[in-house]
Amino acid sequence: MKSRPSFYMSSFNEYTKTLSKFVLFLFIFLAINNFFEVQLENIAGSTDLYAQVKWNEFYGLPSNSVNLVFIGSSYSYRTFDPEVFDKKLNINSFNMGSPLQKPVETYYVLKETLKYQKPSLVVLDINWGLFNDDKYLNTKLWNFDNMKFSANKIGYLLNVFDVDQYSYALFKTVRYHQHTEELIKKLMGKDVTASSVNLDSYLKNYKGKGFIVDNNVVDVNTIKSKFDNAIKSPKTYVWNKKQLKYLDKIVNLCKKKGIKLIFVTAPQSPIYLELYDAYWFDYENINKTANKIADMYEVEYIDYNMINKEKKLVTNEDFSDSSHLNYGGAQKVSSHLAQYLLNSKGKYFKK
Repeated sequence: MKSRPSFYMSSFNEYTKTLSKFVLFLFIFLAINNFFEVQLENIAGSTDLYAQVKWNEFYGLPSNSVNLVFIGSSYSYRTFDPEVFDKKLNINSFNMGSPLQKPVETYYVLKETLKYQKPSLVVLDINWGLFNDDKYLNTKLWNFDNMKFSANKIGYLLNVFDVDQYSYALFKTVRYHQHTEELIKKLMGKDVTASSVNLDSYLKNYKGKGFIVDNNVVDVNTIKSKFDNAIKSPKTYVWNKKQLKYLDKIVNLCKKKGIKLIFVTAPQSPIYLELYDAYWFDYENINKTANKIADMYEVEYIDYNMINKEKKLVTNEDFSDSSHLNYGGAQKVSSHLAQYLLNSKGKYFKK
C-alpha cells in the first residue's frame, strides 16, 4: 500500500515556494528601486558631500589612532579645529559633529565612532537649543546615509527618525519623488538638466578631520533684525526628556568604555546672546540647568558664553552668523580649550 504524502511535507513545500517567490520579488524590487534611486539622485544632486567625505575620512583612519573626539551639532564642527589640538597636545583628534545633531543622534554617531576608535577624551557640545522636540529630517540623513550597515545603524533608523520618516530614510525614490517627472523625461530621451555640484568647490572650506572653515563675518544689524517684533519677556527653557535620556546614554557609554567626557557649550555672538536673554529665554537659568546636569554626572562643564562675558575671548566679528564662529573665532576658542586641556593633560590623556 502506497503511503500518502505527509501533510507536513506538503506544507513545507508550499512554504518554501512562497518564501522563494518573496525573495525573488524582493530582489527584483530592490534592483529596480536601486536603479531609480541612482537616476533620481543624479537629477536632484547630492546635498551631503561634507558628510560623505568626513565619514570616508573617518573610516579610513587606522584603528584606535584617535585620542580626542569632538561631537555634537554644528556648534562642534564649526568651533573645534582638530589641527589646533593636535599641535598643542601632540595628539590625534577628529570632529564628528554634524548639523542639528541632537543627543539621540549623537548617541548613535558616538557608538559608531567607538567601534573603530578608543579616544581618551570625548568633548560633547551641549547647546541647549538641541534639547528640544522639534521635528527635522534632512540632516539626520547625512549620518544615516554614510554610516556602515550594522545593528547600530538599524538602531539609528528606529530611534533617531520619526516613524513617518522611515520611508524617506530607507528609499531615495521616496526622498527624491519630486524629481519623478524629470526622470520620466530623461528616460524618454529628452534633455534634463541635472543638479551638479563640483566636489572641489563644495569642499573648499573643508579643512579635514570633520572641521569646516567659514571666513564670513556676520552683520550685527542682521542679528538685531531677528528681534524686531519681539517683546521683552524671557521664558524658562524646557529641556526635552527624550534628549536628556539620550544624554544619559552618552554618559554611560563613555563610562562603560573608560573614556573621559567633558561638556562644552560653544559661544553665541555677544549681541545675539544679549538679545536672546532679554527677549526669548533666560540664559542664566539655562546655564544653571546645564551645570546641574553636569554635576549630576560628575562631568566637567565649560560654558564659553560665561567665559566670554568675563574674558571677552571673542567678539561679534568672530562670528559668521548669530551663533556660529567663523574661522578666526574658532581658532581663538580652540586655542583656549587646547591650552586648558594641556594644563590638565594628565587628567584627560595618558602620560
